[in-house]
Amino acid sequence: MIYCNYCKIYIRDKKAKCPLCGNVLPENGRIEKAEDIFPVIPLTYERHILIRILIFISIVAIVASYVVYKIVPTNVNWPGFVLFGLLSVWLSLIYALRKRYNITKSIMWQVIIVSGLVIFWDWKIGWMGWSLDYAVPFLCIAAMLVMYITAKVMKLSARDYISYFLLGGLFGIIPILFILFDLVKVNYPSYISVAASIIFLSAIIIFHGDSIKEELRKRMHI
Repeated sequence: MIYCNYCKIYIRDKKAKCPLCGNVLPENGRIEKAEDIFPVIPLTYERHILIRILIFISIVAIVASYVVYKIVPTNVNWPGFVLFGLLSVWLSLIYALRKRYNITKSIMWQVIIVSGLVIFWDWKIGWMGWSLDYAVPFLCIAAMLVMYITAKVMKLSARDYISYFLLGGLFGIIPILFILFDLVKVNYPSYISVAASIIFLSAIIIFHGDSIKEELRKRMHI
C-alpha cells in the first residue's frame, strides 16, 4: 500500500493521486503487503441445547435397549446395535464440529464409506444380512440427524449445507431398493429411513425453498 502524507492513510493499489485529497502520491511511498479484502473468518459455535438433548437421548436409548433385551430376550443383540449406532452418530458429530470447512460434505462421505465397510464386514463373516437390514438404514437416519444438529450448532449459511442436505435426503431413500429387490429380511428399518428422508426433504423444500432456488440460480446460472 502507498502512504499519503496529507491524509495519513494507506491506499490500496498503485494510484498516482490520493482519492481523498487529490494530491500526487510519492513514487517512493511506503509500500506494505496489503491485507486480504475478504479475510477468512473461522467458523465458531456455541454450546447448544441440542447437544444436551442428544446426550440425554443417547443415555435413554442405551438403558432402554438393555432393559428390553433382558425382559424380552431375542437373537438380535439390540444393545449392541443401539450402542454402535450412537457411537457412529457421536463420532460423526465430533468429527464434523472439528472441521471448519465442508462439514456436511464430510458427513456424506462418512456415511458412504461406513456403509461400504459394514456391507464388506457382513459379507466377510458369512453374510447374515444385518448390514442392509439395520446398519445402512440407521446410518442414513444418523447422517440426517447429525447434519441438522451440525448446521444449527455451527450456524451455517444455506449455501454451506443445502446441496448436501438434499443429497443426504435422497441417500436415505436408497433403502427402498433393498425392499423392492427383496434384499432384506427385516423391513421396518428401511421403511423408517425412507419415511425420515421424505420428511427431511419436505422440510427443506417447504422451509428453505427460496434458499434452494437462489443456490441453483448461482450455481447453474439459471
